[in-house]
Amino acid sequence: MESRYNDGFSSLDRSYLDSLYYDLFCREITNKGCGDCYRDAYMEICIKLKKTKAMPKKSDFVLKAGAIITFFGEAKCYSNANLTDEAALRFLALNPNNEKLFESLPSDWQTRLPKSDEVPEEVEDKDAIIARLTQENEKLRKENEDLKTSAPRKKAKKNATPAPDPVAEAPAPEPSADEQSPDAAPSEEVPEEVPEETAVDADEVSVEEPEEAPEEE
Repeated sequence: MESRYNDGFSSLDRSYLDSLYYDLFCREITNKGCGDCYRDAYMEICIKLKKTKAMPKKSDFVLKAGAIITFFGEAKCYSNANLTDEAALRFLALNPNNEKLFESLPSDWQTRLPKSDEVPEEVEDKDAIIARLTQENEKLRKENEDLKTSAPRKKAKKNATPAPDPVAEAPAPEPSADEQSPDAAPSEEVPEEVPEETAVDADEVSVEEPEEAPEEE
């Protein structure tokens, strides 16, 4: 960024200066459309960091103009403004051909690369986790199948008659004598029929003749 102080900062440099200036002074740059305002902000940031002895160490790696490096799965990107040695070495460890993006590299950069055997360990850990989860899933699936096969199945009864409802079949209670309405008409007594066997036939009735009076002497 220092090399672009006179030529003008790029849009990425300005966004970095905006965030850094706000973090240090808790206010934003006055005029973001003015190049001189960003130069003034850059000088204020440098003076502030020197006073607080928090000036970041300059990286040994320098990217080419406009070059940006990123890592898969990470939103953060690196340019010369925020490039660190760790990020540069990590980027070079992914592929040695990435050195084409750098304008200058330290002479011992290859010896400073992370060891290649460190990456497989992380991959093996992930593979072990995936294998363990797969094994547990298979075990749970077998247990579920065993429970289904061992559980007895109840056969449904065909033409099953529903259970009688005791409430529906209960006879209705008869009203007591006290509960009967007084307005109810008394029931007429029906005369009993005389059996035919006991009935007397008129023809069979005997008529007694009167006795004759005795003659007088």
